Amino acid sequence: PAAPRRAIGRAQCNDAYWHGVFGGLYLPFLRAEVWRQLALAERDLRAGEGLQCERIDIDLDGREEFWIHSAAGSAIVSPARGGAVEEWTHFATAVNLADALTRRREAYHVTAAEAAAKADAPGDAGSAPSIHDIEASIRLAELPPADLDDRAIFVERVLAGDVSLEAYTAGSSTPLWSAARLAMASAVAADEASVTLTLSSESRAFRKVLTFFRDGSLRAMFSWDATGIPAGAVFTTELSLSRPHVVMTEPRAEVWQHAIETVAKSERGLDRTVQGISVLLRWPAVLGAATVDIPAPSE
Repeated sequence: PAAPRRAIGRAQCNDAYWHGVFGGLYLPFLRAEVWRQLALAERDLRAGEGLQCERIDIDLDGREEFWIHSAAGSAIVSPARGGAVEEWTHFATAVNLADALTRRREAYHVTAAEAAAKADAPGDAGSAPSIHDIEASIRLAELPPADLDDRAIFVERVLAGDVSLEAYTAGSSTPLWSAARLAMASAVAADEASVTLTLSSESRAFRKVLTFFRDGSLRAMFSWDATGIPAGAVFTTELSLSRPHVVMTEPRAEVWQHAIETVAKSERGLDRTVQGISVLLRWPAVLGAATVDIPAPSE
């Protein structure tokens, strides 16, 4: 149909797929517009569709994902990444809640830090600086934080009790245990009202049950073996979100939040940009189980 075809064409605008001097994927509004156009196309094509679940290697990385979709929205879950939700788009809002950029080390971060102690930037003071002059003038007092793992919704870790919010935000803490790259066995159960993915691993007897409901809401249930975990340690799940959203927990979790901020090169030099929100839910590891409910967003 013409409208979905037009939206898919707009989603192929290449600015959001690369990183260069003028922004690219580091600009959230560009990524959000690509996701919006994809949502508009998929919404039209799935009108009237019930809940379905496909198992497909959607990103062609050699590992299959689950693609859960209906007339209300679309989600992608990766068993190879501990059951992380890599995409969660609601058609009513045309927003992918998982569109939060991972903080990565760029080559110019290193050169800018090395240049910080050097002389002033080159260039002719009587003329406008060229893009090469601007690049040569970039300075960083210290390297910006880089993430240990790719961001997604529901990435589980066990952290030592003495890890501070500052250390976690800076990406300088090492988890005692992590499901971020844990390959999980999986099973699917579906009916008209919901699709439930049960993911499990022998590591810590970890079990993760994700239930996607017809109205676009999501429930995540976690269980783990706390045997041998140091006293004071906490079990956590991190939700990297593109925008604030309601999250409910049982039992009540301690919540840490911080802005996901990147430092990226632009025509002005270096820009600090908020790429999303990290919501870290924390429970005493001795509990052995926890549940998170996320309602569907309103328009």
